[in-house]
Amino acid sequence: MTTVEDYILGNGALHDRFFATTEILAKLVSSAPRSVSIAQLEEETGRPARELGKLCAGLARSSLLMPDPRAPERWMLTCDASMVTLEDVFRCVLAEQQTQQTRKAPGKAGTERTPNDVDLLVMQAMIAINQSVFKHLRQFSLDRLKISAAGMFPAPRRTSRPAFTGSPFDVALT
Repeated sequence: MTTVEDYILGNGALHDRFFATTEILAKLVSSAPRSVSIAQLEEETGRPARELGKLCAGLARSSLLMPDPRAPERWMLTCDASMVTLEDVFRCVLAEQQTQQTRKAPGKAGTERTPNDVDLLVMQAMIAINQSVFKHLRQFSLDRLKISAAGMFPAPRRTSRPAFTGSPFDVALT
């Protein structure tokens, strides 16, 4: 039996995408600055090429990956690994999930109702929870993957801004 604690925010599908996306980036970090092919990712993660291709495309839309200019069938990081945090990965996964939901149910936008006190309370709680999750994930840069293998501590990040900025998930509490 699986418990809620086994998944990020109790969502198994979200957790699986987050983990798979982090696996992809882990391989890219360990191979940096060299690019990585889907076949190498397949071997490393045990996931099918089709799934990996979709995840890499999502990472590219989030500006975390790009095709290698010398070998378009290979992928490479768009920046130094220390610039990418687990928050960026999580935001990428949320953006992809939102895109998929929009494609599956485009006609549901007209069924809005007037928010009530319960809606507002739950919305405030969700904003606070999401900001807390983002804050904690922001503390883990992907260069830890490469550095921990060498037995060293990670260097401080070079910027205080995450790589994934200007996201619709950034909501200020007022």
